[in-house]
Amino acid sequence: MSEKVFVLDTSGLIAGFTPNLEEPKQYTVPKVLGEARSLPVKLKLETAISSGQMRVRKPSEEAVRKVKEKVEETKDRVSQTDIQILALAEELQEKGKSPEIVRDDYAIQNLAEFLEIRYSQVAKPGISDVYEWEKECPACGRVYTEDIKRCKACGSKLRRKPKD
Repeated sequence: MSEKVFVLDTSGLIAGFTPNLEEPKQYTVPKVLGEARSLPVKLKLETAISSGQMRVRKPSEEAVRKVKEKVEETKDRVSQTDIQILALAEELQEKGKSPEIVRDDYAIQNLAEFLEIRYSQVAKPGISDVYEWEKECPACGRVYTEDIKRCKACGSKLRRKPKD
């Protein structure tokens, strides 16, 4: 059986996840350290890192590329930190570990489903459906898969919706 590990993002820490020595090893990415603004979250991170329970790793370019390709397919809206978190989990999975992303974010959970990476939520309920997204013009009904803001035909602002 592969070793279970947690991959943490700032939202998981803010929502109440507290790293401790009894749990599996935990990983995060350097960008999360920059996002930690509140004192309690900073203390959680510093304690976990100094105790050796949490490791800070930057994912490989190959893993980042794979995640970006999936983001392009699904059209989920994610930050660079989100991409790094998913890429680190993907890389750990490729190395034979069993990663679980701790994150209260539906876009991350959606992408994790597509990448076949486990996830858990801390405060919010998890997702119930998995989506790929497209953009639709509310005025003329045209549908776009490309990432544009306005309809090419009539100029109306596009809305994001799940693909049928």
